Amino acid sequence: MISASISRILFFTLFACNLFAETICEPAIANRSSRSWTDSNQLYVFADVLYWRAEEGATTWADVVHIQPKNFFDQQDLSFGWDFGFRGGIGYNLDWDQWDTQLAYTWFRTKASDSFTLSSDDVGIILSEYLGAFIELPRTIFGSTSIQWSILFNMFDWELGRAFLVSKALSLRPFLGLKGGWIHQTIHTQWSNPLGLKARENLKNNFWGIGPSGGLNTTWRLGGNERRFFSLFGDVSGAYLWGKWNCSDVYTDNFPSKVVINTPSTALGALMFRCFAGTGWATNFNKDRSHFAIRLGYEMQFWFDQLKTVTFDELRLHHDLTLQGGTCDIRFDF
Repeated sequence: MISASISRILFFTLFACNLFAETICEPAIANRSSRSWTDSNQLYVFADVLYWRAEEGATTWADVVHIQPKNFFDQQDLSFGWDFGFRGGIGYNLDWDQWDTQLAYTWFRTKASDSFTLSSDDVGIILSEYLGAFIELPRTIFGSTSIQWSILFNMFDWELGRAFLVSKALSLRPFLGLKGGWIHQTIHTQWSNPLGLKARENLKNNFWGIGPSGGLNTTWRLGGNERRFFSLFGDVSGAYLWGKWNCSDVYTDNFPSKVVINTPSTALGALMFRCFAGTGWATNFNKDRSHFAIRLGYEMQFWFDQLKTVTFDELRLHHDLTLQGGTCDIRFDF
């Protein structure tokens, strides 16, 4: 009886020790990659069509003082419209731990224009918001004006990430990378008054920068299977760039007179935030050796403190630039 009890105790003790040893000694299993196509070493290409609109914190460019028939003051503000851009790139699905790396280039350009003229029964004056014309007061009092404002956006992105499944329907792709490029803004204005003064004032706000980036891409599969499915997705990322701004303001008129304002270059950190969310569809083909995906959604990029031109009332500006709108993303894995 006693020997049988001891035997049972020894058996269960050895069983528990063996189970504990297997639990603590078994190597961790990495989260399975979300790739469902068979070839692990693959090139892929992607192309995006962008339909965006730019918004900026300070686009007031002229002050209008109305004297008769009613005394009041207003300002002329500029609004950007919708324009097309593109983004394209190439990537590679690594064999090692099924990571991936990619390089992308984004191009977007938008322009806006406006004009204002005092009518014959509107007694008043127009003043420039910018410092060059302000220095030449009181001669620079105008009755007619126009403006053309353009933004040119060029940006490169390199990423290293890994997409993996956390459930049957949800996959995540954290990544780190590097962002760099330039954002150039040019402002061209024209002015005139009944005394024959004709003037131009041209401003530049040129930025370039480079720095680390990182983010997280998420995909929720809606029905289907891992080889063909619809999905909802949400991508977020950010970057902190070491940046440099070069700003200038040149005023000329037919007196002749010329005022040149070269603002000292500013080297500061540039912070940006990006989000992209929408719906998509993906499928494998060529006996699961290739992959095609298309995504359609809303994208927003928020660039802090981008506009740093000089105005007479606020001196150097510190206003944000927002790019937002629809993005159609197409990807093909060979």
